[in-house]
Amino acid sequence: MAYYKNEHYRSEAEMKREEGMSDADKAAQRELNWDIRLEHYAVKNPGQFVKMTDEWAKSFGFPSPGVPTMKLLYILKLARQNGIASNTIIQFAGAEERLLKERPGFVSPAAVPFNDAKYDANCRAAVPGMMPASSTARAAARVKREKKAAAVLARAAGKVAAADKRAATEAAWTEGLRKGRAAIEKKVAAARKAMGVRKNEASPSGILAMKAKCEVAMMMALRKEVLGE
Repeated sequence: MAYYKNEHYRSEAEMKREEGMSDADKAAQRELNWDIRLEHYAVKNPGQFVKMTDEWAKSFGFPSPGVPTMKLLYILKLARQNGIASNTIIQFAGAEERLLKERPGFVSPAAVPFNDAKYDANCRAAVPGMMPASSTARAAARVKREKKAAAVLARAAGKVAAADKRAATEAAWTEGLRKGRAAIEKKVAAARKAMGVRKNEASPSGILAMKAKCEVAMMMALRKEVLGE
């Protein structure tokens, strides 16, 4: 299906005819149109996808600080999902790695595996069997460059996925500790109340022993749940 047949796509002529559409509405629609075209070309025409990506990066002076981060990651995700490699997309992967280092705990929406099968299919479609020798040589050289770029992207995707997994594990561990310690403090407070221990008095040895036992049990359960140990 052509991108302009998408139910959410609106041409300039359609926007002009549609009453009550403000300039802001039209700008938002143009942005949506761009996304629709980009998604379409990611699947149907990788060459056009790369061209749109290059033009987008150039329009923001990439890698300037003004580049929309989430849009960049959205483009990178489409590229990985559809096995598309280019110099610009490799630079996007580098920007993603820098972002992960700068923002510990950030989970990249582009953390998906590079689609090697789709990449191979794109290469076969782009290099027909019957071509002049000079054209075949140029195509082979281009494919070689793209294979190298694809390998870089695949490694980058693996690094990002590993970083995201570490961040998720750290977050789960921190939250588990918080909940576990809160539950233990609740037990200690109940025990102190039952034994009539005053607010400013130290906990008796029995309560301290109970607390230590609960902490050991909590850590063992947390290691099993989060770390799989």
